Amino acid sequence: MVKKLVDMCLQCIGQNLNNISQVGSLLPTKHKEILLQRIADHDMLTPDYLPHVTYHLFSPSLRSVRFKASEQVTDAVLMQLEACQCQLDSLVISKCNQVSDNGMHALLSKQKSLKFLKLKRLPLITCKTLEAICCPDTLIEVKVHCSNISNKGIQSLVSKNPKISKLAFGTPTFKVTEEVVSVCGSFLGINLIHLDLSNLNSLINKSLVSLAENCPNLKSICLSGCNKITSEGLLSLFECCTKLQELDLSFCYKALEPTSSNTLSHLPNGITSLSLSGLPVEGASLLTVLSRLTKLSELRLCGINMISEEDIEEMFSVVGSQLTVLDMSGCHESMTDHALRSIVKHCTELENLSLSFCVRLTGEAFISLLRDQRRARNLTSLKLNGCKEISHAVLLEIAISCCNLDTLYIAGLKCVDDALLSDIANNCLKLRDVSIKSSTGADSHQVTDKGLLELIRCCPLEHVVISGIHKVTDKTALSLANACPDLKSLYASGCTMITAAGLRYLQDMCNERVHIVHKIPNLDPNQVMAKNLDTGEFCRVDQMH
Repeated sequence: MVKKLVDMCLQCIGQNLNNISQVGSLLPTKHKEILLQRIADHDMLTPDYLPHVTYHLFSPSLRSVRFKASEQVTDAVLMQLEACQCQLDSLVISKCNQVSDNGMHALLSKQKSLKFLKLKRLPLITCKTLEAICCPDTLIEVKVHCSNISNKGIQSLVSKNPKISKLAFGTPTFKVTEEVVSVCGSFLGINLIHLDLSNLNSLINKSLVSLAENCPNLKSICLSGCNKITSEGLLSLFECCTKLQELDLSFCYKALEPTSSNTLSHLPNGITSLSLSGLPVEGASLLTVLSRLTKLSELRLCGINMISEEDIEEMFSVVGSQLTVLDMSGCHESMTDHALRSIVKHCTELENLSLSFCVRLTGEAFISLLRDQRRARNLTSLKLNGCKEISHAVLLEIAISCCNLDTLYIAGLKCVDDALLSDIANNCLKLRDVSIKSSTGADSHQVTDKGLLELIRCCPLEHVVISGIHKVTDKTALSLANACPDLKSLYASGCTMITAAGLRYLQDMCNERVHIVHKIPNLDPNQVMAKNLDTGEFCRVDQMH
């Protein structure tokens, strides 16, 4: 994979706005939006360069703006964006610590056609920002995850923008009251279809009941981590919101009190996606519930170990044929080879399968699925992190048969080596998300630059986890920089032979900001980077031949 010509041209323009006369008048809006995002991602909004950016790229035609994890995005930048009189459809500002209410209020108060808004981890943002938003005829989707937002801000948001149909807000420290939830229900009412209240630790039954009574058209709700919700609130939700299709109750530890069978038996029959991860659900109760859900296609049961092999056989004989997504990660007691055999036998349409940390699996039961060409090609995501006993033969069969995989997690497996990575690279040409992290008990010395370079050469990688692989060097980082321009994240902690200079080059070369986690012991201070005049690439001097 190489950087596209259009991306190379945009990179050149973005680095030379101060040298190209009237370039802004020649660029279409789409390319201005891309350039603005990438200039921010590469920390080029310096005091000297910012005037050139505002002159050429800030224009009334802008419709989409995204700033992420930039310390250079300040109130002054947002005020200049407002001054260009653009009317945005989409605005995303995330992890920009220098942005405060002043800049956000100046920008948002002038927007009249906003459709999508996402504000995440902005420590200086308060209710004043949300009070500035008034797009009653257009605003449809809002995601607000800022620790200093309170009830007052949410109340203002929903009262001024009653057509919001998708709403997500809150952090673990956000204090929800009965009043604000009632306001959400009364103002949004039948328009509210998708609601994400995950990790709202203070959400109580009374709030949930009030919301359910006012929002009968709710189709999707996430209550993950809402630890104060019990069966009382859920029963009211199920009774009022009969159109519910997607339900996430992960880690709502009190949600099924006093009994799981009594609560889950009232689930609406139209449920298509159900997550009960971390809940004390018994196999018999689960079987009774699932037999009613004839439209269920996604099931997540992470960390549930109260299900026997017999329960799994009966359960999937009923619902297995309709499932496309199954997550049994962390079910280390329930998931055995016999249980996996039942899943393979009955779940004939799987596209996404997660079995991470099911340490008793050898994977032999998986072979029959892999040798069925149609079913193997259906798989697009396979997660097997921590399944240390899975054999090399099974992994090789996965590499050869599952040609449509875009996600593969095989971290901590003992038999992962360069040869296997080469097979994966040559067969799984759509792979974007890969984890081959080493762990205790796995031989980190079996994977080297050789296998990773082949993977990088063949696959359009975007998310890579190689932490703990000690033999990996800057060759891997530099190869990622030159062959994977759309890389989004790299986790390389413990990779002591990868240098800061190599990672800086990687960040400079990729199209967007790359999230890098690289925690290592003390490095050799004598490592030197230099440019190879034959290839134009930067390399470590001690690795040049």
